[in-house]
Amino acid sequence: MATASVAAAYVNNDGGATVTSGSFDVVTDDLIVVVGNADTAGDTTDITWAISDNQVPDLTYTLIAERDGTDGIESGVIAWYHKVAGNITGLTITIAVVGFTDSPAIKVYKITGYDTTDIVGAQTEGDWTSSGQQTGNITAETAGIGILVATDWNQNGTPTSADTTETGFDTAGDISGMSGYRTLVAAASENADMTPATGTPNGNYLWFEIRTAAGGATAWGPLIGLKNNRLVQEAH
Repeated sequence: MATASVAAAYVNNDGGATVTSGSFDVVTDDLIVVVGNADTAGDTTDITWAISDNQVPDLTYTLIAERDGTDGIESGVIAWYHKVAGNITGLTITIAVVGFTDSPAIKVYKITGYDTTDIVGAQTEGDWTSSGQQTGNITAETAGIGILVATDWNQNGTPTSADTTETGFDTAGDISGMSGYRTLVAAASENADMTPATGTPNGNYLWFEIRTAAGGATAWGPLIGLKNNRLVQEAH
């Protein structure tokens, strides 16, 4: 069963072009999920994102999804993952943004028990334009982890999401944003709420699934006989 935790809490750089996460440790086969937020200059802004870290060479990150002014409305959101190949102590990750954009933010999750061969499941994205709005629905492919990331260009204070284990941030004058996670129910229609502290939001969101590993608890059938004077059950 997949489980998630926050490896590095939100950090934002109000008015800047780069932001670096706090330091954290990972071990072989951990999955790192990095989410990012950024400001834009308008509805047509195309953000160029870059991700790097303090390793030599940099780790390789796979894009899950991104959304900015060319896809929706003001603001940007993005997510990547990296499957850890060996133990790392003191890892930090940096996001940089280029274009008519600034004020990047970063948060990092660590996930275990995920599907190592098919990592990302159902996903959706969209505009965030009302208080308490639900994301679009995804049909969960597994009992995996749903991750939400959203940016409010109107900067209506630190947002919340009652449907997820969530934290958010609020800059001095550019954007606010949030990200949260929760365990999904396989084959269920799943969404999550997005609620600003006040006012009407204007921004973009991503909502996606990290698939859980196949298997789980063994299902035992009826008693089928004796072996070495011990009862034997059929496993299936």
